[in-house]
Amino acid sequence: MEQVIRQGEVEGPSRFAVLWLLVFPFLFFFIFFFTNHPESHYNEIPVSERKLNLKGLEMVTTQYLDDHPEDFYRFIRILTNADNALQENESLTRGAVMKWLDQSMRQEGFDSKMPVRLFLKNVYLKEWEGAYLRRIDPGEREYLYDLIGATIGGMYRCTCVPPHLK
Repeated sequence: MEQVIRQGEVEGPSRFAVLWLLVFPFLFFFIFFFTNHPESHYNEIPVSERKLNLKGLEMVTTQYLDDHPEDFYRFIRILTNADNALQENESLTRGAVMKWLDQSMRQEGFDSKMPVRLFLKNVYLKEWEGAYLRRIDPGEREYLYDLIGATIGGMYRCTCVPPHLK
């Protein structure tokens, strides 16, 4: 059997290829646009202003632990693991940080309505949840270390600090 191609009928690129060539530039632009954000410049803020900004987290942590002294060591485990995770992972996204925080809190037995977690999520890490395309920059990494430090500061101001840690 012979295939006869009628005169003027030439096979062209498939519809998929044409669609791909039209969609690919827009897809590339979309991904580039949403993953390329300007740096936060957090590390340019004077240290005294940073500390003042974090006083609320310290107070919430202190109040929570004064009311729930049995949670002191669970806080230590979460903060130690958070510090280790930041040191071990060079490339993190905001969404991954929030997911890690939620998993760590759940592993330690805290629910999603725990005041310190809610305060972090709604005040300090607002808009971080679900931001899996936004990588944290060096300023935001410094910000996370400052949040860890503020939480530790609040822990050591509570009345339940074990004597051997004072």
